[in-house]
Amino acid sequence: MELKLSARENFGRGDTYEERMQFLVDAGLDAIELTGRPDILEVVDEIAQAARNTGCAVSTICSGGRGALMAAERDQRDLAIEDLKTFLTAAAQLGATGVIYAPLIAVKMNPDQYTRVPDLSPLLGQEALEMELLAAIGAEVAEHAVGQGVCVLWEPLNRYEQWWFNRLENGAALCDRIGSEGSRIMADFFHMSIEEDTIAGALEQYAADYVRHIHLADSNRFTPGHGHTDFAAAFAVLERIGWDGYMALECRPRGDLAEDLRRTVQFLRDQA
Repeated sequence: MELKLSARENFGRGDTYEERMQFLVDAGLDAIELTGRPDILEVVDEIAQAARNTGCAVSTICSGGRGALMAAERDQRDLAIEDLKTFLTAAAQLGATGVIYAPLIAVKMNPDQYTRVPDLSPLLGQEALEMELLAAIGAEVAEHAVGQGVCVLWEPLNRYEQWWFNRLENGAALCDRIGSEGSRIMADFFHMSIEEDTIAGALEQYAADYVRHIHLADSNRFTPGHGHTDFAAAFAVLERIGWDGYMALECRPRGDLAEDLRRTVQFLRDQA
């Protein structure tokens, strides 16, 4: 399997996009996963030029915008929708797959800033109401994504970071509710190591139809090769189904960053 390897922007080193992208290319990576910023359209030409100069593609944008998509506060949802649409537009201009969004983490991690939607039992419990709300918002966002030729990539997180939307099956159910090519999911090996029965088994069931991007980390959230995740088994599934998306490092390095990145790239290619 020919891996297309990316890394989160924070793995790069330098003051400019070009410097950070060149650092990743020098370590053997193919692409960068950008962190979203509300003014990204103002720097999209700079990023595109840096990509051309370095040969470093933009795989994805990880949403880092304002507000919270699933907050009870309407104004905070509107801010999140506005920024998510902006990031999707930027992703299209940069040739990226789409924009990653973890639906509930902002509310979970910032309880003093955002309120969780209420429990309306017996009409609807919190999780059911959150699914209804996310499907409605997701349909609007996916329509914008389709118009741009990209996807919103919903990210399941483990139960300690997000109280719901933890498994690939949750993401698949959301995509089925939305019913749009602009709505897909991403699979994170670290979260999957906690929530799925096996990473390979979950990919076998959901990757072909729903997964458009992958985050790589070992079982301890360090760079691959420092834990006990079975990357070879997961890659074998992806090769068998013909999956060819980007895989981005979202983890912690050990030791010298450049050296560890080069080791990680070689380790992953050896597993494929």
